[in-house]
Amino acid sequence: MNEREFLRKLQEKAREQERAMKSVPFPSLFSFIVAWLSHHPWRYLIPLAFIITLILRSVLGSDYTDFILRLFREIL
Repeated sequence: MNEREFLRKLQEKAREQERAMKSVPFPSLFSFIVAWLSHHPWRYLIPLAFIITLILRSVLGSDYTDFILRLFREIL
């Protein structure tokens, strides 16, 4: 395969990917979220996990701790 064929195939794959992105129900929202999370995901995911933990802990109380312990017991 020479360079010209390689570039042609690369362009075809890029067009296929673009068609696939446009077929997603909310392409602009999806591309925004991907771009937002792609730079430094831990900067957003760790605080989000902490906030979710606080909310669940306040709603469920000590049952939350029991649930997490049961969950990890089953996984391991």
